Amino acid sequence: MRTVFIHGEADRFDASREELIARFGRSRPELDAAELLDQLLTDKFARDGLLAWWSEEELARFLVAVVPRRSVLADWSLAPDFLHQWIGFLAENDLLTGPNTVSELHEAVERATPDYLIAMAEPAEWSSAKFWSITMRELGVDTDDQQAVAEFFAAVDADEVDVDHDVLEEIERREALEPGDQPALWLPPVELAELEPHRAIAAGSPVVQLIHIVLEWIGDGRDPSDVDDLVTALGGHAEDADLLLEWAERAGLVRSAGDLLVRTLIADPLLARPELLWSRLWQRFVLVDDVFRERLDVLSEGADALPEIVQAALSVLYARTDAVPLELIVSMTCDLLDEAEPAAQEAVRDVVGQVLAQWESMQAVRTHTAAPGEVEVELLPAGLWAARESLRAFGFRVPSVDDLAAAPAELLTLALTDTPVDVQPVLIGRWIEQRGARQASGELTALLRRVDDPTVRLSALAVLEHTGAEGVAAARDLIDDPVAGPAARVWLQARPSSTDAALRPGDELLCALDGMAAALDEDIELFLTEFGRHPASDQLSLITEIAGSEHSSATEVLAVIAEHHPEEVIATAARTGLGA
Repeated sequence: MRTVFIHGEADRFDASREELIARFGRSRPELDAAELLDQLLTDKFARDGLLAWWSEEELARFLVAVVPRRSVLADWSLAPDFLHQWIGFLAENDLLTGPNTVSELHEAVERATPDYLIAMAEPAEWSSAKFWSITMRELGVDTDDQQAVAEFFAAVDADEVDVDHDVLEEIERREALEPGDQPALWLPPVELAELEPHRAIAAGSPVVQLIHIVLEWIGDGRDPSDVDDLVTALGGHAEDADLLLEWAERAGLVRSAGDLLVRTLIADPLLARPELLWSRLWQRFVLVDDVFRERLDVLSEGADALPEIVQAALSVLYARTDAVPLELIVSMTCDLLDEAEPAAQEAVRDVVGQVLAQWESMQAVRTHTAAPGEVEVELLPAGLWAARESLRAFGFRVPSVDDLAAAPAELLTLALTDTPVDVQPVLIGRWIEQRGARQASGELTALLRRVDDPTVRLSALAVLEHTGAEGVAAARDLIDDPVAGPAARVWLQARPSSTDAALRPGDELLCALDGMAAALDEDIELFLTEFGRHPASDQLSLITEIAGSEHSSATEVLAVIAEHHPEEVIATAARTGLGA
């Protein structure tokens, strides 16, 4: 069973959530806490995707912030009691991961309980849903009766029901600032060099020099309509003047004073510290939407789309250590914005190009023409540093290599699949070094026993390769395991010194299915292309073998072939296999 979900896998999370709730309920039948556990798992899925990773801080946060927001409990002692039982359940089932011992986690719950009780008693700490639920119950409204609920809210709108509007306004104000329950999304780790020359990069970047020109033009005050001299100083491009003026204003360097634009009091100190000016310009760029308004208005989200465009471009660039085709950035941005119309896609392409041009003026990115009509983009060192902080602000989980070196094995194996090839050996080496080859092998083999997931299995075995003799010894303990046995036997057979792990019928097929299922997660079209390279007779034979196997992903593989294979005879065979 998976307990780590870092790629927004909602369906797989739902399956694990249901299984965890069922298993917890069977082990603690006296504790009526299914609703609390559902809330805990849903919140953790959105927060970091690590359902079994708990620290003192995470437990206190759930008890003091999440439960008072969402839970209506007749007995307030249920929540702390539930957390004590949850810690015990995870530990008993060898699922618990995190930086603290079991006793430390129990103590954390005890320490947080007084603050939890205070929050439960404070209506301003509730969610609006909880506020209305409790209000209706106190007034005798049956919350399960839709007609009664509708009549209640009609009476509220008509001021016929007295509610505490001051508390409600405070709750709604807080909720407007809180992120929604979106799945946690993790980006791969990137090795960042120490950025010692950041000051020199900032001072020498064209954008800082252009901001100097803008502020010199403003002097002691300028009429914003009198920009001819500024346009000339900037090389004759009026659109550059518009953008730089708005950018300087959004960065707090310039403000309006009556009919004039004037420098702010922080302008000169920032000019004297180019690295701070550079960082502030980077942070405030998402606010410079007026100059893009005409193009953004074509999009369904209008001016609000600029942060989404910036987010998409950064996430694509940050996840790769080599140059990225401009068209990939544009297409992924269009997917994020759900824009399919040609006019909207062209507007996205135009805005992305303008955004990249400004980042290039900051020496944060470099663009070059790889072939006629093919532009590639890459983040430079300063851009990598800035992108990491921006993506974290956007809500992404952006770990460093050192962050993941301390991570549980399941998180490592999933993060590794997206990690750049040149960073993978560094990450694996540090992860093993931090715990030693024996403990690392033990964590990996425990994971292989527990999780029946092809991506996790393949990645865990790849890491096990780096643990030497300890890994071979640990893998031998898996030979007869019902989940990991086939993969372990094939893995051991590839070792010249391993002669005690004879293959069994079906082992190679099950391992091939691991590869197929993992490939489906990466790219369905590429999987179908590779599958289709075999002669049709071999494809048909393989479909028959897949249909007869007990692999957990056999149905998924057959379903994709049935739906997407271009050859009808192959697709028909897969549909037949699904019905077998």
